[in-house]
Amino acid sequence: MKECLYCKIKVGGNPEKCPLCQNALTGEGEMDHWPKIYPDTRRRKAFKIVTFCVIAACILSVAMDYLFLKFEHLNFSPVVVAWLLVTGWLLEVVLKRHYNILQTLFVSMITISFLCQVTEIFIHFAWDVPNLWITPNYIIPSVCAVCMVAGIVLSLVDKRLTEHSMIYTFLNFLVGVIPWIVIMIVNSKAPLPWSICMVVNVLILVAFIVFRGKKVLAELKKRFHTE
Repeated sequence: MKECLYCKIKVGGNPEKCPLCQNALTGEGEMDHWPKIYPDTRRRKAFKIVTFCVIAACILSVAMDYLFLKFEHLNFSPVVVAWLLVTGWLLEVVLKRHYNILQTLFVSMITISFLCQVTEIFIHFAWDVPNLWITPNYIIPSVCAVCMVAGIVLSLVDKRLTEHSMIYTFLNFLVGVIPWIVIMIVNSKAPLPWSICMVVNVLILVAFIVFRGKKVLAELKKRFHTE
């Protein structure tokens, strides 16, 4: 076992320096208590490249919009920067692989839907374009339905997702059904994409209950702290 002459402590394993004062240790080392973890340098390098590209693209977009284009034009950099940052965040999640797939799907759905709505509002006010209500009527229900389908496919491929991430499927279900109910109450008729989204969400929820009933019940008990 190695020893630090300055801190008067013994250090297990085979480190080169004292964990307290960082001075060199003396004595013979022993077998490490834990296996060494080698970082994935290729993944870290890819993450750094993606981060630099996103930041560089944001800077170039703002510079092009406000510095280089001297003639009167529609400002586009706020929208471009917002989408670049979201894209960079999604790539970061994929590259690091420290994520819950169903949680990432749900958060991505909410983020993309919100950003689409902000983009539409920006275009409406900044560019004086008529508001076509594309995001609430078409994009949000379409993204919600796609995420719900992706969720059940991933859960069937990896059964652990049903056991530990079912709550995000229920949240996705609520996002797909509650707006449809509100629209029906207010207008008595919902746009076709919302009706399709509602039917898809209900069918997939039924499929979860039929094929993964016990795990769905266990997930609900765990989330609501019931026995």
